[in-house]
Amino acid sequence: MQQLAVAQRRLLGPRAPWHIGDIAWQIRQHEGREDEWTFRLWHDGSDVVAWSWLKGDQGLLYHDVHTQHRHLLDEIVDEPEAKIADVPEGDDEARAVLERHGFVTPVSRTHLNARDLRDPPELPALPDGFRFRTVDEDDLAERVAVHRDVWAPSRVTESSYRNVMREWPYRASLDCVVEAPDGRFAAYVLAWPDDENRTGLFEPVGTREEFRRRGLGAAVCTFALRRLYEQGLRCAVVVCESDAACALYESVGFDRTLTLVGYAR
Repeated sequence: MQQLAVAQRRLLGPRAPWHIGDIAWQIRQHEGREDEWTFRLWHDGSDVVAWSWLKGDQGLLYHDVHTQHRHLLDEIVDEPEAKIADVPEGDDEARAVLERHGFVTPVSRTHLNARDLRDPPELPALPDGFRFRTVDEDDLAERVAVHRDVWAPSRVTESSYRNVMREWPYRASLDCVVEAPDGRFAAYVLAWPDDENRTGLFEPVGTREEFRRRGLGAAVCTFALRRLYEQGLRCAVVVCESDAACALYESVGFDRTLTLVGYAR
């Protein structure tokens, strides 16, 4: 799956629907849910040219298909248990495939965004006592705590996040936080590198509620952008759904490159 993500980004650049970090995060954060999922892979020789991932508890059908193998989309969405699948906005051919399989009601919009990293961004000043830093294994409990506070209710645990930290291409040097004066993490960005395509992904991003509306979300995003630049990445991508999240990324230089529309049966 990650092999295909790298190939797709090589071809499509910021319009590629998946990043290797998406796959690592989406799978490893959900420890113990493997029995709820169904994966299917399509090969051309030794290469994976398409995959589908049915999240059975929700009926979500994630997928990716190589641009030269779009004829497989009919097989991919021929999944009786699927309730929702998405396609790029304006892709009439893919939309017609979904319609043939009963996916006709639009229910979601997910926006892909990108910004270049030709130059290192300037770090903003933080409030007194706050500081930028990255995490290490000793920070595991607090790193999980800030995620669970932001995304409550969350099934991320110390055990599942330890799995994330062991998964390629995770780097602690790209697990970015703003630390409050009391030692708690106020805001964070987990950035994932795709070194071959020199493209980093933000996934996930969050700010604790008590620290919001102080510019810390934009600050930690800028810090993560700078860390990506320092490690040789020259593009950053992120997805958003809510207006507030999209506005945050726009404020630090991201532009929309693609919208995925989810359709329900």
